[in-house]
Amino acid sequence: MESHMTTRFIKAVTLLACAVFSTLALAEVPARVGRVSLSQGQVGISSEVGDLPSAATVNWPVTSHNVLTTGRGARTEIRIGSTSIRLDADSSLEVSELDDERLRLRLNYGSVNLRIANAEVLTGFELSTSNARVRLQEPGRLRVDAERVQGISAVNVFDGVALVEDRGTQLIVRPGRRAEIRDDDVLTGQAKRDSFDDWSQQRDQYDERSTSARYVTREMTGYEELDRNGTWRDDPEYGPLWLPTAVASGWAPYRDGSWTWIAPWGWTWVDNAPWGYAPFHYGRWVQVSQRWAWAPGRHIGRPVWAPALVGWVGGSTWRQNFGAGGHHPAQGWYPLTPREAFVPGYRLSQQHLQQINRDARPGWREDGLGRDERHGHDRHDHNNDQREGLTVVPHGHFGHRGTVAVRNAPRAVVAPLALQNAPAAVPAAPPGAGRARDGRG
Repeated sequence: MESHMTTRFIKAVTLLACAVFSTLALAEVPARVGRVSLSQGQVGISSEVGDLPSAATVNWPVTSHNVLTTGRGARTEIRIGSTSIRLDADSSLEVSELDDERLRLRLNYGSVNLRIANAEVLTGFELSTSNARVRLQEPGRLRVDAERVQGISAVNVFDGVALVEDRGTQLIVRPGRRAEIRDDDVLTGQAKRDSFDDWSQQRDQYDERSTSARYVTREMTGYEELDRNGTWRDDPEYGPLWLPTAVASGWAPYRDGSWTWIAPWGWTWVDNAPWGYAPFHYGRWVQVSQRWAWAPGRHIGRPVWAPALVGWVGGSTWRQNFGAGGHHPAQGWYPLTPREAFVPGYRLSQQHLQQINRDARPGWREDGLGRDERHGHDRHDHNNDQREGLTVVPHGHFGHRGTVAVRNAPRAVVAPLALQNAPAAVPAAPPGAGRARDGRG
């Protein structure tokens, strides 16, 4: 029976996805999502304009309507695929719109250094201030200041060509030039740079010598962290595999981080590792030679983001032993393997669903010998991956607003028979989730 768990799980979750769908957004969600990739000092992020900010942690997903603020001496960086957005101290930036085609930013005050490396991003990009709108005409790097001096916006172009609009007039700003937009005038001159721009350019240099870009597209958000934290190898069955080099004994994917409810996706994984973004929102995990390896799948130009690529088990009727804490209803999850399909609990186009499941095998299941019954050849034991990668915490941890910090949560050791009989159950939305964009209130 255990060998059929994957097929049974997929069927059950398909029904569960329909059940939870009514709590999520009806419009299709974007396939492109950014991340907070650096947070130095007092950095806040809020879900909507006017909301109170929470501390911006590394790997926090960034999407439309988010507002990022920095305090005195603070800096932060947002990555959206190959696009880098860096905010200097005493600044506020709103992500007005971020979806598959558009990236619209508004600098309320302060300084932002921005680099767009992919020409395909340019069409839907613009950055506005109170008195100017900036668009890049070709890939490049620029800095924009707003309200450092009241009523003045400044645009410094270091690479590429920018189009600056002010009250219906347009100005082309070429590399090495600067435009200063005032309420009643526009001044031009040589571009000015300072330590913030030098720091930003130094950060960009990591991308230019990336090994990981040979294996995944640069539009996969978080790819830039992989070189410093793991190694690549080619596998005859799964293609490129990335193996983390500094993980603790007994480590498994989706075990060192937090779950938080973020609309419109639902329960979303935020990993604690600095590299823990791309491997948990794209691709799948598999055990090779008793080590966990991340399989990004076949290379595509526009990968589709997911809140977490896991299978859920447990629920209010599934009780497990938490040691000294006794038996309690339990909630568990395990990383999906490359052959398993992801079933979202939110609206996703058929094209995007096919892309995210491009390596899954519909109707695939194993027999007790770890063989593909349809093709008859020896296969990897994916059921063992489910057992080894399973993490189980008390079900009640998902019953309140806020995050579920997995590292500090009690964990149960589940017997194989208990896992075999575990119901497939996605945890319900926390109270108040329908009135807020995230679960951090």
